[in-house]
Formats: sequence, C-alpha cells, structure tokens
Amino acid sequence: MVLPPALSIPLLAASRRLELPPVATYAALNLWNYDVTSSGASPSDLDSLTAQFTFTGTESESWFYMVSVAMEALGGPVIPTVLRAMKAIHVHDYAAITTAFESVTSCIRSLKAMLERMHERCDPNVFYHDIRPFLAGSKNMGHAGLPRGVFYDEGDGRGEWQQWRGGSNGQSSLIQFLDIVLGVEHTADRHSSPHAPAPGEKQTPSFHEEVRTYMPGPHMRFLQAVSRMGSLRTFALQEGDSEEQRRCSEAYKTAIDAMTELRNAHLGIVTRYIVLPSRKPNSSGVKNLAGVSSSISQEGQGNGANKLTGTGGTALMPFLKKARDETIAAILPAH
Repeated sequence: MVLPPALSIPLLAASRRLELPPVATYAALNLWNYDVTSSGASPSDLDSLTAQFTFTGTESESWFYMVSVAMEALGGPVIPTVLRAMKAIHVHDYAAITTAFESVTSCIRSLKAMLERMHERCDPNVFYHDIRPFLAGSKNMGHAGLPRGVFYDEGDGRGEWQQWRGGSNGQSSLIQFLDIVLGVEHTADRHSSPHAPAPGEKQTPSFHEEVRTYMPGPHMRFLQAVSRMGSLRTFALQEGDSEEQRRCSEAYKTAIDAMTELRNAHLGIVTRYIVLPSRKPNSSGVKNLAGVSSSISQEGQGNGANKLTGTGGTALMPFLKKARDETIAAILPAH
C-alpha cells in the first residue's frame, strides 16, 4: 500500500511536531478528538461528549471514543494526590500514602463503572465490522495484504516503508500511570503483546513499554519521570507491625483488587465486542480488515478466542489475561 505525497508529507510533518507515529493513535482518536456539547459540562460527563471526527459517522464509533475520554477525565484528579504520596515515601508518611491508595481505589472503581457503559450506545457488530478495520494498523499485517506495511511516499523518489501498531487503549497514559504507581510489572514474553512477533523477529520489549512511543511526548516523559520517583508498592509491602503500616498495606491491596477488576471488566468488553462478533458472519457479506486482522484460520486450532488478535497482530485474549494476572501478582512480596 502506498500513501501518496499529498497525504504523506503533511502527515509526517504533523507526526514530527506532535511526537507521535504517523498513524491513528489513542491520543489522536480520543484525547484530541472530543467536544463537550453542554455548556459548563465536564469532560467526565459522558452524555455531554461527542467525537469531532469519526471514520464511519456512527454513534457507536463516537461513543466508543468518548467512553475513553470520560475515563481519562475521571482519572486526572488522582494524579497530584499520588505524586504527593510518592514524595511522602522519604518521610514515611503512612497517612498520606494510605489516603492516596484509597483515592486510587475510588478512581479505578469509577473507571470501571464508566467502561461498563460501553454497551449503552456502541453496537458490538458495528464496532467489529465497521469501526475496527480503521484501527488495524500496518504492523505484522502480511496476512491482510500489507507484508511491508505502508509506503510513505514523499515525492521525488523519496519515502520509506513503515509499520505501525494500530490504535489501542493500551496507549492510555492514565492506565500506565496507575500501573507504575501500583508497581504492576508487565514482563516481556510470548504473551507480553497482543501482537506476535513475525517469524525470525527477536523478542521485543513488553507491549506496555513499546506503546509509550505512541503516546504524546510529554506523556511519555512524564511516565519515565514517575517511574524514577520511588516505589509505593515496596513501601506498602515492607515488613512492619504498626497499625499505620497495616492500614497502608491493606489500602494498597484494595487498590490492586480494584485494578484487577478493571482488567476483568476489559476482558468482558473484549469478549462482547470482538470474540463474539468474530464468530458471526458479516451480515453485509463484505470482507474487510476486521476479519483478516482479527483472526488466523481457526479450523482445527482449538479455542478460537485464543487466536483472536489485537488491532495489528495475534494473541489478544492471552495478552489481556496475562496483564490481569500480573496485576494480581503485584500483592506478592518481592523476592
């Protein structure tokens, strides 16, 4: 596939200016793509949000993006509280850190409640067959007719082939922030990414590390800075018999439980919007990237859900389950 100079040149220029890859990212589709329709309404008021631009013109697509926008707006206020708590590690301020964990728990529960509103105006079949093809990306898409990705033609014989991941909520800076402050570690192995490496390709960093390069530059640098501030997890799980230490540890474990439940809710969304529609034929009879980018032939390959892919590769369900299990594992003492 060749992207002509009339599109490639301005897209690449905007990409460099915004410190983002030249592809549809979470930031472009969500963070910078909303309007508040009611005067004085908050971006956390989902019913007052609408997308500025969509590929399909459907309410389902707008709602899909706006759920994420509302989640980001809900999560924003917890960030200063957590940063103050991370500074409190050095003075052993258990009260401040316990309060921060309680705020994180409340925040995550509100995110889960917002995510569970997805079904209100986003139709699973419309999402799978009409919207998802636009989020497929160009990396590891040989089976979809893009063995080398997309050629960004800059004219006068200049240009190059590029491969990029598709848009993904894994690119949310908020979710990665919560993982960092809770000490959830996502390791790199065969289920560390929803996108399997191509044959002969060496193991890449974990998906969560890789997609930071798909975040706005300031977001990526902020996460890097937070990761160097100290470990709330280590502080919460350190040995101690005092009542304040016990309360802090329990507050941390409650926050981890909330994060686990959020990831379980995400698994439920994926089941409803990807796994189940993938088992039904497209009523229009038209083949598109929703099918070819979502599954390898499932005949004789056991559980089809484990063959489904994220927007750009393979192993979607094992990847999400692994992220959930790594969250649970955070409450185990470090060795």
